[in-house]
Amino acid sequence: MQPTSEITYSLPPAWSSTDIAQLVRCGEYLAAGFLEEEGSPLMRMARGWRRQLEHAKIPFWRGEALYPADKFSWFQQNNAVVFDYSYSMVLDRNLLIERAEQTVPNARLYARLLRDLGDYPASWSVLDRDLTLGGNNYTHSILNYGRVVREGLDTYSIRIAEHLQEISAAGASPAVALYQALQDVLAGIRAAHRRALDALLQAKPADAQQKAIWQRLVDALQRVPWQPARTFYEALVGTNFIYYLDGCDNLGRFDQDLGALYEADLTAGRIDEAEGEALVRQMWDNFNANTGWNVAIGGYDAQGKSSANRLTLACLRAARCHRRPNLALRVTRDMPEEVLDAALDTIASGCGTPALYNDEKYRSAVAQIDLGIRPEDYPHLAFGGCTELMVHGCSNVGSLDAGLNLPLIMSGTLQRCLPTAGSFAELWDAFCADLAANVARMAAQVSRAQELHAQWQPQPLRTLLIDDCIDRGLEFNAGGARYNWSVVNVGGLGNVVDSLAAVRELVFAQGFISGADYWRALDANYAGYDALRQRINRCPRYGNDDPRADDIARDLCAFLFSEIQRYTPWRGGRFLPGCLLFVTYAQAGEAVMATPDGRLAGQAIADSIGAVAGRDRSGPTALIRSVASIPHELAPGTLVTNFRFAKSMFEGEQRARLKELIRSYFDLGGMQMQITVVDQETLRAALAEPEKYADLIVRVGGYSEYWVNLSQNLRQTVLERTEYAN
Repeated sequence: MQPTSEITYSLPPAWSSTDIAQLVRCGEYLAAGFLEEEGSPLMRMARGWRRQLEHAKIPFWRGEALYPADKFSWFQQNNAVVFDYSYSMVLDRNLLIERAEQTVPNARLYARLLRDLGDYPASWSVLDRDLTLGGNNYTHSILNYGRVVREGLDTYSIRIAEHLQEISAAGASPAVALYQALQDVLAGIRAAHRRALDALLQAKPADAQQKAIWQRLVDALQRVPWQPARTFYEALVGTNFIYYLDGCDNLGRFDQDLGALYEADLTAGRIDEAEGEALVRQMWDNFNANTGWNVAIGGYDAQGKSSANRLTLACLRAARCHRRPNLALRVTRDMPEEVLDAALDTIASGCGTPALYNDEKYRSAVAQIDLGIRPEDYPHLAFGGCTELMVHGCSNVGSLDAGLNLPLIMSGTLQRCLPTAGSFAELWDAFCADLAANVARMAAQVSRAQELHAQWQPQPLRTLLIDDCIDRGLEFNAGGARYNWSVVNVGGLGNVVDSLAAVRELVFAQGFISGADYWRALDANYAGYDALRQRINRCPRYGNDDPRADDIARDLCAFLFSEIQRYTPWRGGRFLPGCLLFVTYAQAGEAVMATPDGRLAGQAIADSIGAVAGRDRSGPTALIRSVASIPHELAPGTLVTNFRFAKSMFEGEQRARLKELIRSYFDLGGMQMQITVVDQETLRAALAEPEKYADLIVRVGGYSEYWVNLSQNLRQTVLERTEYAN
């Protein structure tokens, strides 16, 4: 681990024009631009970004209503130096080494690339491995798509020119380099747009129906994203084009950005609902093909009323049977029943989306934490990646910056203290002290990583299209966005709560076993301790509305979440706790020894903030009461809660009961719930023959995934979840 002040890397000098030309011939366009001239990392990255867009391969048009379409990347085209929306410039060292050793006549060129860029500073190198549960200085984000739709990119050129003129008149300023870099970014976008349009114009389909689709697309792309969109279709074409330039990350408040144009087109008869839904489905197809991430729909508007609109409904209906996007429905008290029914219909289709969010609670939580969010920006609360809280179009949120493996930390406490602790309070205090020490270590390392990110890993497009980077004259990773904070992961809560409840019950309340013998059982991975494991299974379990476990969960979360919020990241704001483990909870368990809840060494840890899979035995109402007992408002980074319901719960009279359960959970203070709908028989069959279930989708730790993409260990954990059928 190396503090940023000790980084010894120096930017290489510019390469000769001959070598740059050879890099271009090798397809290393980003590297060619980066090494073309001397300057700051931002200026070099912007030039590399531009050169990539000027030379990258253009996809074929295959008759889609949007372009680009299907799986496509501007920046990852078998090149060894690529651009990534989270980490900026990334080098494939293995590929560089392979080409340096084997490629003729370009071996010398790749060897030089390896020498000049191979040690380029990487932010992920700063964090200790045990602090990377679910994230390592990772950054999803959301461009201000709505502003591009409303104003067009030509206005960005004007704003940048005005800023340059203003600061030039005032004298020398470091912001000059930033604005010049952004002019390079715009030049790159113009090149990509021109080349895409030329490729379309060369297509010229003969079929009348295809020609109509083609002509409409050409007409739209001749206008957007440079000028304001006049119709929903133009807005969608422009949004799709920019989305691909950003690497297919998040769209954020899509139904709000494009909703007014959609409503206007429906009213004017320019499109009907079937066509509108088909267009949105094409966008979702692009999401799915590129493993895109989050879209946040619904929620309260600036007047505190439901902002759900007809595009919200189209988003939900178009998502049926889709793995992506990771739809996030912000649920409000006054949301039309039609919207909730559409959401339940989509969930029941088996795709696991949308996840449901308590919009009222999120608004009150961020107000309580005082993140400095302006009242007019509350409607723009959205989520990145899995479900990390951010503000659409104007925030830079580490998501996820780091993660705490609670069972791993607890194991260290138990090894040191369990054999000799004289009381549960003594053990509790020792564990809290260990948690605090790990939080402090995490906060310091994330701040160093953010500083490294700002110095070496600029984000050209996000600096251009996220407010207020242009107006502040600050690069995105250097603090240019209006809002900055960091979301960090908290994993394995259920295992820790059940473990502490078992230790308190069996060691200190009943005297069934001594602390020293309990530790021996853990160290032996319970070999020869079958009677102990049976007794553990009768101990209080979190998720069953049992205060003996739930009180531990509440007190632990209150301490831990408050401790995390004590620290300020380098870029500003707060550290916000979350629990969003996507597929990492199985891997996280591999490093953890046996735990006092009966879990064996190496087994997966809890997959969400809810009960450990299969331990919630008292029904869904008991589960929501347990989970809602913890202080969700202290963790608006998002505490994911997994539920599994039989499809029958979405039908007839059972649907009314399901709606009441959702509302009850939110009334109790729960902030997020995500639902998998698949029966036990299907899961068992899919576990035995996964290749026959290529289209099966399940919800994991924060998003939906194809069954065949999960490890066997992860599949087993989904099977073990309690299925509620009534």
